[in-house]
Amino acid sequence: MKLLTALLAAVLPALAPAREQPPLVGTLKFANNDRLSGFPAGFNADGHLVWEAPSFLHEPIPIRIDKVLELRLRGGQPPEPGADHQALVTLTNGDTIRGQLMALDDTHVTLETWYGGTLAIRRSMAAGLEVLRADPVVYSGPLDLEEWVIDGEPDAWTLQGGRLSSVKGAGIARRIDSPSRCRIGFDIAWRNSLRFRLLFFSDEGATSQPDNCYDLVCQRRFVYLRKRWRENGGGGSRIIGQSNIAELTEKEKVRMEFYIDRKAGTIALYIDGRKSHEWSDPDPGVGEFGNWLHFVSEDFYPLRISRLRVSPWKGELPEDTDSKPDESLPDGKGQLIRLQNGDSVIGQIGAITDGILAIKTEHCDVKIPVKRMRSLLLTSRDSELYEEPIRKKGDVRAWLRDGGRITFRLDAFTKNSLKGYSQSFGNAEFDLDAFSRLEFNIYEETFAPLRSESTW
Repeated sequence: MKLLTALLAAVLPALAPAREQPPLVGTLKFANNDRLSGFPAGFNADGHLVWEAPSFLHEPIPIRIDKVLELRLRGGQPPEPGADHQALVTLTNGDTIRGQLMALDDTHVTLETWYGGTLAIRRSMAAGLEVLRADPVVYSGPLDLEEWVIDGEPDAWTLQGGRLSSVKGAGIARRIDSPSRCRIGFDIAWRNSLRFRLLFFSDEGATSQPDNCYDLVCQRRFVYLRKRWRENGGGGSRIIGQSNIAELTEKEKVRMEFYIDRKAGTIALYIDGRKSHEWSDPDPGVGEFGNWLHFVSEDFYPLRISRLRVSPWKGELPEDTDSKPDESLPDGKGQLIRLQNGDSVIGQIGAITDGILAIKTEHCDVKIPVKRMRSLLLTSRDSELYEEPIRKKGDVRAWLRDGGRITFRLDAFTKNSLKGYSQSFGNAEFDLDAFSRLEFNIYEETFAPLRSESTW
């Protein structure tokens, strides 16, 4: 028996499939609203999608793509960031591609990506560049509605295009095991008036009134933070503080970021990179808190939540990085570069060497680490270089698990990869694991209402 065990241990690894992860689990959605679960196995010679479902199909079947709305994929996982920054390039068609910024010149923006290798993006089709610090991420999404618990009617929240959208008043929650010092950030959009609640560190996800939580209430520009707790048979509720935030009446979309030290009881709120308020819990040890995060909408006040990221935080609050007014910008010719600390530089962009960008200004030559950059306007609609990709039959819209989307002509599809072409970056091959959703027939007007996209 020992000999047989040893032989199996030696033989089985050699027989194991080359793929390190199990096949992705997929769900196809058709134009008639039918759904089919299984595993994508690529295209056959006729250009049909081969679909495997061993639990109920005797053998793989071919599926015509012209009646398919989308393919949702579960099981892939983005790798941990290995660089000190993430560059997010917004294309003129609304796509966003992220990776490490490797080169920047008059014709191309070059990113190194884990999912598609080196992508040289045409400068005329790149509208903007944002540089994000590559902190370790506890959670990045939202990716799948099944990960969330809805308190209310099951259809009160939807998930489309990486956005959680409320249809009616209800709560939606997810458990995220965040560390004692953490940063919670998300984009939130609304119409006319912002009215919602954000609960964090709650001990129960199935209700929007848990016994233990911090409860942030937003009523237009008026924001206050309440703490609720229960322990040892007793409990209580306390308003920790309140604030008036003008941006919440002046805009209809902001990015909210919370810097939280659970042991110290401090919670700082930043809106669009500017510190808006800081609260301090006088007794942070009271309560039996958990790790549930809730968004609670009100009737007639719909919300959209996207780009939710939870990451560890070292404890030092960032400097304000809100944009300065035009009159405060430095003089000079060339490209405007905004830095993480709020400063701005105008000059001619040179090469990137070892993560350092060379810039020639009217007064001197400077070198700036890419990770210190915050944003760069690449192409505006007034520019002669502005171009949008031509729409082509066979284009797919692929949504990345770690945020963003890429539109390209799908030329080949295997169990592990996608090959395609885009005017923006040319030919590329992508890891299938990188995507949470593929949309087909994206220019078919009769399919648009079926994708459940809101009008705003």
